[in-house]
Amino acid sequence: MLNILSISSISIALIFLVYSIISYKKKSIIYAVRDGKEKVTVLKDDYYKMQLLFCVLNCILLILETLIIYIHSNSGLFTLYYIGTFWIVNYLLKFMAIKMKYLGKCHE
Repeated sequence: MLNILSISSISIALIFLVYSIISYKKKSIIYAVRDGKEKVTVLKDDYYKMQLLFCVLNCILLILETLIIYIHSNSGLFTLYYIGTFWIVNYLLKFMAIKMKYLGKCHE
């Protein structure tokens, strides 16, 4: 039986997936993407598809990590891997989206 940490970790990944599906459908982002101190805006709608693909990858990785760590019962190491994976995949998404000109600086 999965413990509370495992259930919470899987739930967080699935909530993030639902958020990405909503963003994809509505073509809007809820949180503010920033590059340093400057706000970043979506320039091309292709960003939402890219975000969804990265989110699916992120969710798969997070759920696999959760199951592997649950089997090995190492919750201290799990937290580092979980947060690291989440941060790295999202950083790669932002980095690639800016390089592909899907995101750009907001000129308010």
